[in-house]
Amino acid sequence: MKKRFAFVLLISVLLIISAGCGNDNSGASGKPDSDGLFPIRVATPTVFNEITIADELGYFKEEGIKIEYTGVLGKGITEYQLIAQGINDAFIGGHPPNVAQARLAGLKMLAVAPGMVDNKDFPHVRYLVQDSSPIHSLNDIVGKKVAISNVAPCTDGYLKYYLSQQHLSEDVNWTTLPSPGQQEQSLEQGLVDVTTSHPPFAGLALKQKGIRQIATSWDILHSPGAGLSVRGFSEDFIKKNPDVVKGFTRALAKVRPWVNSHQEEAKQIVAKQLKLKPEDLSVFWYDEDKDINQDYIKQWFDISEQIGLWKKGDIQPADIFTNEYAPQ
Repeated sequence: MKKRFAFVLLISVLLIISAGCGNDNSGASGKPDSDGLFPIRVATPTVFNEITIADELGYFKEEGIKIEYTGVLGKGITEYQLIAQGINDAFIGGHPPNVAQARLAGLKMLAVAPGMVDNKDFPHVRYLVQDSSPIHSLNDIVGKKVAISNVAPCTDGYLKYYLSQQHLSEDVNWTTLPSPGQQEQSLEQGLVDVTTSHPPFAGLALKQKGIRQIATSWDILHSPGAGLSVRGFSEDFIKKNPDVVKGFTRALAKVRPWVNSHQEEAKQIVAKQLKLKPEDLSVFWYDEDKDINQDYIKQWFDISEQIGLWKKGDIQPADIFTNEYAPQ
């Protein structure tokens, strides 16, 4: 009972949405603040994220940059919308299809750095059920209630792709639970049959008695590219602040291998920010290459086109990213 109360309390804390969303365009001014540091405004992370770690380690400060957190994303709001409105400067979450959809909607966003990738031992997504569930593999999810945080390639998209590849019915009851940790709490309460859990909440849920894992995203695609996330800016910001963008990518190129080789220390940093216990966290694995791998983006495009996010030819992988600002 104490564990359940603590879990519910944690979710309540993470649901608090910070204020501070004005139309101040200072981040795009091309000038540092009075402290000599150039502010880059981003949404406050609610999951394991290397931005928090790079910030804590001082990697951004070394590049003359400071990260300003503007608050947790509200329901139905994307990072790309906030950038277009002049509220934020960078997007620090999401995957190639999210950037593609933003561009198709007329928002000229461009990825400049890789983030995490999928890994057999540190998977992007874990599929969890109750111990007593009759579900033992992804083949068993047909007709079941599957929780997702939102409609996206890495939530229902992965599973639709899997069902299609296995020639199985896509008759699944998708249940959207957007708040951080809400999926796992609902699974514990028996309100859903399966979760599509990401770090850190996947690790937290697996610590609860009565929860087990049936598969991961690696089991579906067997490729690092299946987890590729990207970081970037608007084309306008990049044009006005090329040196800042280069500093940003240098800081991230330092932190990605650091996280992989210092996972326990990384957990400590993220746990402090999310107000969790480090031992409860699960981690992402990060791309140690300095450049964005176009082949990984193509894998995302193949999934997105198969599940109907856009028609083949509407947009190309090369349209959504650049390696021009990557460290040499």
